[in-house]
Amino acid sequence: MVKMPKEVMEMFNDWDASKTIATADAEGKLNVVPVKTFSVVDAETLAFGDVFLGKTKANLEATKKVAVTAFKGSTGYQIKGSFQEFLTSGPVFDEKKEQVQEKLKLDAKGAGILKVEEVYSVSPGPNAGKKLV
Repeated sequence: MVKMPKEVMEMFNDWDASKTIATADAEGKLNVVPVKTFSVVDAETLAFGDVFLGKTKANLEATKKVAVTAFKGSTGYQIKGSFQEFLTSGPVFDEKKEQVQEKLKLDAKGAGILKVEEVYSVSPGPNAGKKLV
């Protein structure tokens, strides 16, 4: 796995940044939804809360393929990686459940874990689409 640069981790930890997750089912049908609850577990791992993830959850479990974006203003990043599991206990789940309850007044059913494989810039300008790691 690769390590996210500091600025990418800061963006994914920023509650005010817009974030999306893209998945595909076994037949290749795409699905993209907003998921505000992303945060960094470590430089190689992202977590997010499972609040309303019907189709997304099924796709992740079926194909394990995922792309996520985080952007704020004209700065943004895309991460491509692999889905690992949904946690329903432990410190990462507890933190995600607390965050979702505090920020959204909703209940997280689980915490999805993603391993980072590639990081790209999605900011406009000469680095648009450039692979960072």
